[in-house]
Amino acid sequence: MRNNELQKKLEKARINLYNVLAILIVIIPEFFAELIYSIEESQHKTTLPIEGEAWEINTELKLSKMNMCELRLMAKQLKIFGYSNENRNSLIRRIKRKSNKRFKWKSLNN
Repeated sequence: MRNNELQKKLEKARINLYNVLAILIVIIPEFFAELIYSIEESQHKTTLPIEGEAWEINTELKLSKMNMCELRLMAKQLKIFGYSNENRNSLIRRIKRKSNKRFKWKSLNN
């Protein structure tokens, strides 16, 4: 009888310990992560402009909208060598650099 009561108390204590550990390990860090994320989101209220004139004028926006196939075709038109093994970010950077040089060259010739 006494042994049975002791086992029940140990089982309750074990369950309470697991509850406390679950709160400490899972719920509290999750709460802090959500809080930090919401604070960061509230500080950055920059939004991309709606597709329209800005997307046609701004080269960076236009390139960010393109998929890899379109980027590679543009790199081919700009005669950028070695574009096939480039990742997206470096290819965009090279296209911007090359297109800026072309715009400067065209403006100098006019």
